[in-house]
Amino acid sequence: MSSFAERKEQRRNHYEKWVKGWKLKRCTACNGSGHYDHNGSPPCSACDGTGKERYLPDKEIAVNAI
Repeated sequence: MSSFAERKEQRRNHYEKWVKGWKLKRCTACNGSGHYDHNGSPPCSACDGTGKERYLPDKEIAVNAI
């Protein structure tokens, strides 16, 4: 079994890479509904039916500045 310090370092690395700084916004493909239309279509594949997509604000600003 790994020590507490090793597990803590793994948790910190995961947070730094996958959680910290990420924001949610409405999905642009389905406009936040989770489906492409109202006729019983399958869930949106761009956001997996959640209606939200994740983005890093720094990258979003850089893309919009161009």
